[in-house]
Formats: sequence, C-alpha cells, structure tokens
Amino acid sequence: MKKLQLIVLSLLLLGCQNNSKKRDYIIFYVWGNTVEISAYEKMAKNYQELSGMEVRIQPATGNYYDNLNILFSSKTNSPDIFFTELGQFNEQIDGDKLLNLQPYIESKALDIKTDNNLDGSIELWDVNNSYKVNGDYYVIIKDWSPDFMLWYNKNHLQEYNQANPNLAIPDLTGRTLTWSEFADISYRVGEFKNQYGTMLDRVPYKHVMQWVQQTGDSIWEEDNINFNKNASGVFNSFKYFVELQKGTKASAPVIGPSGIGSGEAFANGNISFAFFGNWAYSSFDWGSVGFEMGLIPPPLPDNSPYSNYACSAAMVGLGINSASPVKEETVDFLNYYNKEGIKEMAFKGFNLPGNKKIASQDEYLYPEDSKLGEINRIVVEAAENYCYEIKYNKLIPQTTIEEIFGKYFSSYLANYINTDQALQNVLNNIYNDIKNEL
Repeated sequence: MKKLQLIVLSLLLLGCQNNSKKRDYIIFYVWGNTVEISAYEKMAKNYQELSGMEVRIQPATGNYYDNLNILFSSKTNSPDIFFTELGQFNEQIDGDKLLNLQPYIESKALDIKTDNNLDGSIELWDVNNSYKVNGDYYVIIKDWSPDFMLWYNKNHLQEYNQANPNLAIPDLTGRTLTWSEFADISYRVGEFKNQYGTMLDRVPYKHVMQWVQQTGDSIWEEDNINFNKNASGVFNSFKYFVELQKGTKASAPVIGPSGIGSGEAFANGNISFAFFGNWAYSSFDWGSVGFEMGLIPPPLPDNSPYSNYACSAAMVGLGINSASPVKEETVDFLNYYNKEGIKEMAFKGFNLPGNKKIASQDEYLYPEDSKLGEINRIVVEAAENYCYEIKYNKLIPQTTIEEIFGKYFSSYLANYINTDQALQNVLNNIYNDIKNEL
C-alpha cells in the first residue's frame, strides 16, 4: 500500500512539473482578416529573428471571446497573449485571467513612459487608464480609434446639389452635424440615389451607447450597474436609433443579417454615409475607391452639451494570461509589439497605434498616401481632444448586454409601433432583464 502511495505521489509530482515547464514558444490568439493575420505572422517572424523566441499566431474561428474562455482551460493551446476589450475586462479581472503588468512597468521590462521613466519608448494614451485596477495596468491598448466617425461620399453630395440647387447641402468639411441634420441629409441623398443613405450594422448597440453619452446622460444608473431606463438621453438615443431605421425619413435598413456590410457598401457606392474608425480605410481598401470621400466628427444631439464628442467602442488591448508558463518572454513580446511591431500596421492605416509616440511621427501623420495622412491627422485630433471610452456595465459582460438589447429591439423593429409608450415598454423590459442578470 505504501509503495502504491509513493507511485501515485510520484506521478502527481511529475504532472506538476510538466504543467509548470516552460514552453519554447508563445501563443498569440488574434482575430482579423487575411491581411491582418498576415501582418501578425510577419511581426511574429521578425520578433523570432530578433529574440530567438517563436510566436505562434492562433487565429480565432467563431466567437472570439467564447472560444477564448474555452482556451483558458486548455493544457496545450491556452494563449499567452490575447486581445481584450473594456466590455470583457471586468469579467477577466474577476476570473483572475489577466497578469498584473505594473511590476514589469516599474522594472522597465515594459518600457512605458512614466514619471519614473521619462525616456520610455512607449507612451500610453489617457484612455489606457481604463485598463487599470487599483492603480495598476493589466492591459496595454494595441490600437484604437474614435469608432463612429462619419465618412461620406463627396461625389454623391455633389450629384445631389447639381440636381437640387435650391436645396443644396452645404460643404461638410470640418463640420459637426446635429442628429437631425444628419438624418435629413442621409434621407435626402438616399432618396436621390434610390438607395439607403447609411447603415447601422456595425456594433449598433455600442453606437447607441455613444449617443447616450453625447447627450450628457449615462446609460447606467449611479451604481454603474442598473439600466437607466428613465433618463431622457437614453430614451432619445434609442428613439433616434429606431427612427433612422423605421421613421418617416428612415435612411438605414433594419439591422440584421445581410449580404453586405456597411464597409463594403460604402466602398461600392451603395450608401453615402458610414460610421467607422480610421481602420476601415485599410481594411476595406477605401484608398482605391473611385470617388472622393470626407471624414468628420460624429453627429451630435441637437441640444448636446458638447461641441464634439466621439467614443472608442473597443480600445482593443493586449492582455497576458496570468497562468502563462512563459510570462517574462510574453512581456518582452508585448514590449516589442508596442515599440516596433505595430509600426507597419499603423503606417498602413490599420488604426491609431496604442503607442502615442508612433502616432506623432511624420511617417504616420504625413505618409506617401496623402489621403491616409489627412485621415490620420483628423483622427489624432479627435483622440487628443474629444474621444472617450464607452462606459460599460460594471458587473455584466457587454456580450450579455447586447444580447438583451438585441432580443427586444429585434422584436420591436419587426413589429414597429410608433408611440413613445411602446418604446418605453421596451426599455422597461431591458431594465428588468439586466436586473435579473445580477
């Protein structure tokens, strides 16, 4: 019996040794189109040549965060470094999935500019403070953008003005439209072109959350948990959302499965206005479209207290698995990513780099593609002056919140009743469902 116990103990110890044994590679779990995946693979290759450490790119299939939660339990494929967003951050902190990066910042293994490291090669944007817990960083933003800037097809507006000189739309360059102005212009141009003026297909409920913040209200009550169903800003934002799709001057199709998204539709000239961050320019190859485009700040509520207000929906960051067997090596890769690795993607216009120093370089602000340079400068101005993080629920993951929004608004839009009470009933139901999640 004693001999058997020793054998069992030996096997247990061997298992512990195997589980804690360092790997000779880093697993980097990513999402992206083929161009982006290729860029990550090139970055990994460059890092391996520099450091000798292999980085294996693991592209997501299916829902990124559902699969990430499954992968956390894997003994062989659990990622060492992964993407995260504010809408998932609290859940990952509560689950102890994220490595505290503060000790590595203080030791300068992560060469981030701080009061104690003024020469740090990585300068974080102020919005990165949203990824702090008790003063410590747990996530470093890889790239980000004011996500609902307004792109417009200048050719469509010129065509409309030539055909309607008495109703000409003023030049939009440098302007910030009101909600009512945008709804009117989008409807008129769409009617003229015999197509939709815009689409609200991309993360629509995060878009609505930006609208709520633009009113000066909060989508959450003071506890940052319960849905603020009685706030006028919440009601008016959802009403605007509905009216753009179902109102008398609706200019957007009802959100739902479609054969083409707004990025492709804008590139093809099928819509005149699109809401995106600067990453769309490269991701949808807008640099090769056959028309002139403009970019201006997001439209504001007619009585907004702000002169400009944009939100970043994701502020996608890089987190390191707290259970990684190669923590120090992964920290070094994270340092490389934000210091050097992200440059090529940033200079091609994929997004605003998380390292502010890169975004201030002439190669980013004044690239050979003059249109890309103009876009980058507009976005940097927005990031520095009027872009804020979306305020997510403190306890409930954003995926759950959006499921609840979608559940009720899909039904409401399909069975539309144009009364304030009908909309308020939807908001009341959302309040109850969110409360039941607690």
